Amino acid sequence: MRASTSIALPALAAVIIAASSAAAEKIAPRTLEFLQDTTISGHVQSSYQHTFVTRDSPGQAGARQLNNTGDGFSLNQAKVTLEHPLDDNEFAAGYRVDFLAGQDAERIHSFGLFSSNANELTRRQGTGSNGAMDLEQAYVTFRLPVGAGLEVKFGKFVSLAGAETMDAPGNWFFSRSYIFGFGEPFTHTGALLSYQWNDWLDTQAGVANGWDAVQDNNSGKTVVGRAGVTLFDGKLKNAVAVVGGPEQTGNNSNYRWIVDDVLTWQPPMENLLLTLNGLYGSEDGSVDSTGVFHSGNVSWWGALASARYQWTPFVTMALRYEYFSDTDGVRTDGAAGIGPAPLSPLAHGVDYQAVTWSLWLERLMPNLTPRVEVRWDRANEPVFQAQPTGGDGTRTQVSVSFDMVYVF
Repeated sequence: MRASTSIALPALAAVIIAASSAAAEKIAPRTLEFLQDTTISGHVQSSYQHTFVTRDSPGQAGARQLNNTGDGFSLNQAKVTLEHPLDDNEFAAGYRVDFLAGQDAERIHSFGLFSSNANELTRRQGTGSNGAMDLEQAYVTFRLPVGAGLEVKFGKFVSLAGAETMDAPGNWFFSRSYIFGFGEPFTHTGALLSYQWNDWLDTQAGVANGWDAVQDNNSGKTVVGRAGVTLFDGKLKNAVAVVGGPEQTGNNSNYRWIVDDVLTWQPPMENLLLTLNGLYGSEDGSVDSTGVFHSGNVSWWGALASARYQWTPFVTMALRYEYFSDTDGVRTDGAAGIGPAPLSPLAHGVDYQAVTWSLWLERLMPNLTPRVEVRWDRANEPVFQAQPTGGDGTRTQVSVSFDMVYVF
């Protein structure tokens, strides 16, 4: 039996190789060229989080757009990116597609794509979601020989505003800030122009359907823009982004505007990096989480300061302080873990602040980053829902989390 097996295995291998060669010959040259020019990358993030505000149930972490598990394990993100970046030719074309799955995906859906819910506030809490999958980005890009090269994106792309990203590997902290979760858009669907004027100035400008909208909810359009300055060999960077347009369903005259400024500075201490982020937003009237329109102008603003220090080649620590004023209670209305009326932010407007400490390990294992985080939140009103089934709210919330990110 052993002799016959030793003869059969090489024969089987020869058949498989011959079949594979025949199949390869049938693949169109265009397909092989596509595969050769496309890069594939991504990451996976999973976590455990415990929030101490709840008493009789795991509940949810209050006022968290993402990472709001009260007590338990989560599959936050599993992402795959296909990209053909622009080459150095004067005329160049490419594309990018980002597939995102996990609990974060169902909270960043755009209206008209994986969600039919036109209410932005409840859509950001996963209401109306068609599942925990999202097409975060999908756009065609090309370069025109205008000056140093005018680059164009056409499709769905991430917002220009903010110091944080949706991708877990791009952030110093497990939990996102109030500014990221409630103050600004996640994505736009439209057209975006980018131009590098010189070594220190770059600009972007475009038009889109609105905040997180593949299908527009009115006939107006939203303008987006950004200007970035890089000085002192990249040690000082400042970027100002502006987003403005009508965002309410069926209303083309009530405009929403935000101005966002991000400053990063690497001081002479090379292992230290500092970030400041400020945002101001306003809107003509507002629509709450139940769909009720409220007349009168509303506004919100936020600021954060964060510092990252690399202690050793393997250990890095970061600290963040943030303040977010939801002056009219509109942006955090209906958020996870926030109590209903009379605890609702709409009843009085709420100011939030948070201190977050993070420590992570790098290079111990290839591509793997484990991280621990401790976060303290406080509001000026008892909006955090201490008992998910009802009862008194609380002004303070503490959470501890551990997450792991693998990048490929």
